[in-house]
Amino acid sequence: MSENIFLNHFSYTKWIITLLLGFSAGVLDVSFFYIIMGIVMWILYRCWKPSTEPSAIKCQDKAKEQAKVPHKVTDREFERLRYLQVLVNNSWPYITKYLEKFLRWRIQPLIRSRFKYLTNFHFFDIDFGNKAPQVTHMRVQSDPEKKQILLDLKISLNAAVMVNVGISKTIMAGVKSVKLEGTLRIILAPLIPDVPFTEAVNIYFPRRPVLHLQWTGLTNLLNIPGLHTMTERMIVDQIANFMVAPKFFTQPLAANFDMKNLPFADPWNALRIHVLEARNLVANDFFSKKSDPFVVVRGGGTVGKTRVISKNLNPQWNQTFEILFSDLPGQEIEFEVLDKNVQRDDSLGSCKIAVPHVLKKKFIDKWIRLDNVKSGELHIKVETLKLFSDRDKLQKVLNLNKRPRPPKSEELSSVALYTVIQKARGLPVIRPKKCKLNPLATVEVSVTDTVKRTGAQINSGEPEWKERLQFLIKDPRGERMQLNVLNQRNKVLGHISVSLSTLMAAKDMTMEGWFPLESTVNNSEIWLKLQLMILAPRIFHVKR
Repeated sequence: MSENIFLNHFSYTKWIITLLLGFSAGVLDVSFFYIIMGIVMWILYRCWKPSTEPSAIKCQDKAKEQAKVPHKVTDREFERLRYLQVLVNNSWPYITKYLEKFLRWRIQPLIRSRFKYLTNFHFFDIDFGNKAPQVTHMRVQSDPEKKQILLDLKISLNAAVMVNVGISKTIMAGVKSVKLEGTLRIILAPLIPDVPFTEAVNIYFPRRPVLHLQWTGLTNLLNIPGLHTMTERMIVDQIANFMVAPKFFTQPLAANFDMKNLPFADPWNALRIHVLEARNLVANDFFSKKSDPFVVVRGGGTVGKTRVISKNLNPQWNQTFEILFSDLPGQEIEFEVLDKNVQRDDSLGSCKIAVPHVLKKKFIDKWIRLDNVKSGELHIKVETLKLFSDRDKLQKVLNLNKRPRPPKSEELSSVALYTVIQKARGLPVIRPKKCKLNPLATVEVSVTDTVKRTGAQINSGEPEWKERLQFLIKDPRGERMQLNVLNQRNKVLGHISVSLSTLMAAKDMTMEGWFPLESTVNNSEIWLKLQLMILAPRIFHVKR
């Protein structure tokens, strides 16, 4: 049976068997994801079975719709499903158990590692209540070429909860109610012809959901050093960003699952985004009849800002941003034009471009009408870059990047460094004395002026991060990658420095395996994969 078409020949009996297995696993408290598998298989059965009822996707268009991945979710593309809510309600107790584990074992280490004043942060009470989210609409599409099935669910949750957080043994703040509305995407990938029919379940929000939290003791939390400059809105923004593309959460189902098998595991698409100019912007200043505009560019989990141009309704920035994107469906590049003010920046409009559209066209140069304002257009140019693993192409790329460009233009990147940080062994471990938290091991990676951190709790003597980090580099010659492993007190447990010139000399500019760490303990090691890729413009040609 072909892996690409096995679903089309899958018998209804097997759908039902899979559904029953999913519910049985949930009752036995095996894993909430088997509950999801039961739900998904039931939905797929309903979508593929013959029916006389009208469907939002006509039969004659079904093959065409399944051949492409959805890039935008709209109400008219959904198929209403009346009985899905019953399954969600019955699964909610098991879903909340997983959410509690997710907060404690995935989110808690990230918070502890990213804020030095929160190294003893932890969740105390976690109770999401008995009220399950309402699922109002759904849509299912398959992508046989990439061996994946996409399930989009429009969900709404307005419920009382109890989530208390604090430092060491002291509760500092809590959330007593949550309101969330958005489209949740579940991707089954990669598909396989044997039980459980997919190697993993991947979950994320393609676009940021509407999230409102009702706090208790928020003032205490904001009084912590390092957080005093934050506002409630900024904290909610950070929470929301944990759930939105390009971030996604993966639960393996197959025993031999490997992250690299996912078609969207790494951001292999490089885009060069030029914010050129704007015209006919709205005048926000009552006296001068002008504005002080700048542009915020969001995409690929990064945020970039242009400089502010004072008192101008037709500004010219001519600034360039470079962002790496994965093939995770539904990603966009967002441009928001703002008027700079002392207290709060006012919006002058925004616009978006779908990443799949750019990847298909290869090059876009256009004026885009700004939304939610009376007037205003933004002139942007976006081009795709080619990725090469041939070190001989570096010098030509560097020469191309040095060509004359507009004044105050940013220096262009010539390579991208892809790092996979898997795990470490033999590290000296210090357990916190003031609380019962597991020891924390944080990896801090720096290349040039860019520093990225990620944390993991040490459960069995060896930290396991399974983290993938990327860096854009102007010129790799003479640069080094510095990696430090820190404990919860920010004390260095071990460190390593890798010359990018050495990496360039390796086969395919790739190094992989156990690297020795300089540490107070002998035989400390960390497993890494390091790979350099040359970034070349689409007009790049190599003479043979």
